[in-house]
Amino acid sequence: MLTMERKKTSLLFTELVGHFLIATPQMNDPRFHQAVIFMCKHDKQTAMGLIINKPKLNFTFSNLTEKLSFIKPRFEQNRLIYSGGPIEDNRGYILHSEEHLMPDSIKITDAIAMSMQLDMLSEIADGVGPAQFKIMLGYTGWAAGQLEQELRENMWIHVPASPEIIFTDNTDSTWKNALGHFGFNASNLSPQSGWV
Repeated sequence: MLTMERKKTSLLFTELVGHFLIATPQMNDPRFHQAVIFMCKHDKQTAMGLIINKPKLNFTFSNLTEKLSFIKPRFEQNRLIYSGGPIEDNRGYILHSEEHLMPDSIKITDAIAMSMQLDMLSEIADGVGPAQFKIMLGYTGWAAGQLEQELRENMWIHVPASPEIIFTDNTDSTWKNALGHFGFNASNLSPQSGWV
């Protein structure tokens, strides 16, 4: 039987997959200022997520497919491409609705899946891909214990993820909307002592 302390630790490792991490004012790394991260993996060795509200400047789906010259987009040319995080920013990830899966797609929640295959990009370019999607380059990662320490330091609020927040392109209000969706008020977050 798990002790209460071990049970809390076990829950922390499992409950963050499929959640948002929402940066608080304590987050002093400018790369994560007002970031909203969708958590794709979290265990005792590592954690991995994708920032959903940091579009890459002047870089669209059309620009991406130009670099991948074998994909010729008929649709979604002006769709924004996002920076999923500072790690391996040449590696691509697609968060998308779960009704359209490739053989290697990973279901993160009942509503949200992640794909990394070029075949999924081709289907999006042809207009036969998932109904909702967001394309990111790069990811955010933590080593063992690092994320837990950041949570103890009140750098993040974690809440269940919402597909409507993930798939919006209105990124200017994503941070406030993600907080408000779960009852937090951005003006009540204090940079000195977490939230009140």
